[in-house]
Amino acid sequence: MNSPLLIGSLFLTLPAIALDYEKDVMPIFKAKCYDCHSADAKKIKGGLRLDDPDHFYKRFGKNDVVIPGDWDASYLFVTVTRPHDDEQAMPPEGKGDPLTPEEIMTVANWIHEGAKIGREKGDKGDEEMDPARILKFKDGVLLTEQFVGEEAEPQAGPAPREWTNQQGVTIIATFMGLKDGKAHLLLENGTNTYYPLSRLSEESQAEIKKLSGE
Repeated sequence: MNSPLLIGSLFLTLPAIALDYEKDVMPIFKAKCYDCHSADAKKIKGGLRLDDPDHFYKRFGKNDVVIPGDWDASYLFVTVTRPHDDEQAMPPEGKGDPLTPEEIMTVANWIHEGAKIGREKGDKGDEEMDPARILKFKDGVLLTEQFVGEEAEPQAGPAPREWTNQQGVTIIATFMGLKDGKAHLLLENGTNTYYPLSRLSEESQAEIKKLSGE
């Protein structure tokens, strides 16, 4: 059975079966990215072809375009969610329309499920990093990362501050403690989240360890 997902005032339905690159993701890139990333491009940007699954698969791996199971660290996801006027956004300004929330969710879920491409499929990502729990949109725009956890009333204590993850995304939250390798962060909206320390930038990790007395 398909599961509905509410994004803003828009319901999205996520398929119950694993997403496949050629069936579910390639049509998105064909419409939005082939001007720069296909055999028909005047110049293949970054040497990356999205119209050739075998070629694309060679760019799967740690610190590369796609890290199966880890959408948050995949360069592909980072580029398709950059502001459209960012010089590193995909597609670049004037080269195509930005991906819609539905398309961004499809890409994120495909990577999270293990980035199935042809017969190859990696391990699924951690449940706590399920895109349906994390990614939020407003008026068609991806908001600064908000991590869903238990609801809580804002608490008195240290003031909120800026933290960054390994992709440079800013998270505004109050640090509440460190447990089992996860930073307890209280977001400005009063929501608690437990963010894996390893996914934060080195600077944020160092500061959290310092605050924790490690």
